[in-house]
Amino acid sequence: MNFLAIIADLYTPFLVSIWLFYLYQGTAEIRCLEIKSLLYSLLFIYTLMFLDRYLNIWSTFSLDYSTHSAVALIFVVNLTWRNKILLLLSPLSLFTYFCLMRALDYHTFSDTFTTTLVLLPALIYWQKELLKNYAKSKQKAGRWKQNSTRLSALSKK
Repeated sequence: MNFLAIIADLYTPFLVSIWLFYLYQGTAEIRCLEIKSLLYSLLFIYTLMFLDRYLNIWSTFSLDYSTHSAVALIFVVNLTWRNKILLLLSPLSLFTYFCLMRALDYHTFSDTFTTTLVLLPALIYWQKELLKNYAKSKQKAGRWKQNSTRLSALSKK
């Protein structure tokens, strides 16, 4: 196994470790929402993989569905919403990963591009829903904190 293949094998675990770092910084409610979004995304990409194997969708166009790209895409989409640095670095790292897979002859750019093109709308939708729920959760927490501050002020009187 050459050095580039090792890097390719470590890319997704690296993304998962960054995702886990941010996951455990949130509240229990947010963690549940994040895990739910992840499970929906994984279910979607593997369902599509099985459909492709059964119906030969990608091979009809002389392409190959890239499950590795799909899994990496889930984490990249999630990480892009975290902060400005990840907004820049996550997609850039994914493109570099695609180039690496091309250099190793695992997949063509067409394979990774079509996989991304098909999956991206659903992944972005679930990420936006996660962010909406996150905002609602923060509002609830803010109201709870505000109410508890009022109650403590009243109890001091």
